[in-house]
Amino acid sequence: MSEQVEEQGRAQAPLLDLFATAVHRFGSAWADLVAASLVMLVLGTLPIAVADASGASTAGTFAVALVSYTAAFYLLLGFVVLRGLPSPAGRSRWLATACSGLLTGLLAGVLAVVLFPFLGLIAMPLLLLAVPSVAAGDRGVLGAIPHGVALAVRNFSRVWGVWLLAIVFSLPVWISVALVTLSFSSGKTQTFITLAVAAPVIWPFCALFVRALYGDLTGRLVVAPQDRSR
Repeated sequence: MSEQVEEQGRAQAPLLDLFATAVHRFGSAWADLVAASLVMLVLGTLPIAVADASGASTAGTFAVALVSYTAAFYLLLGFVVLRGLPSPAGRSRWLATACSGLLTGLLAGVLAVVLFPFLGLIAMPLLLLAVPSVAAGDRGVLGAIPHGVALAVRNFSRVWGVWLLAIVFSLPVWISVALVTLSFSSGKTQTFITLAVAAPVIWPFCALFVRALYGDLTGRLVVAPQDRSR
């Protein structure tokens, strides 16, 4: 349990309530979130296009893609948290959040490549809370990763529970889209079409879920009354 929640004495929301509020907020702001996801997706694709054009091997291109798209997600996560603040953030907060998203995303992407596949999946939640801490104004860029890791470790079951629920949500979306696109495309084309359709749903939902988790761990009220189970 985080220090802020302990100090306030507020019971943490069940994970399914956090899941419900992420779904609710995605439904109410889907257009902006999908647009932002597409922008991040395009930015994440640029390094892959460069690697492919330079004659990188399949393994090398895959590694670049994993790092690049991971960084793109963390940049989106920062945007989602900033968008949900009670009052608009200043330019310096936006810049700090972007730097944190890029730094954390690159580190997470490298870890995903080095530890691929299963150890990477296990270790990834350690970095989920770094960017939200900067976007919320709780930490600076340099202190965000140690703070996020410590917060994740202190709340191990909740953080990894959210990660598991996010995977359970994401896999059926990805598989269903992949099966449809497989009927008219193949190879890299099929992969990119699947990503272009699935990521604008998966990424913003997961970012909203992480935002709700961070808010709940730090004592902020993040679950709307209609999403509460108790």
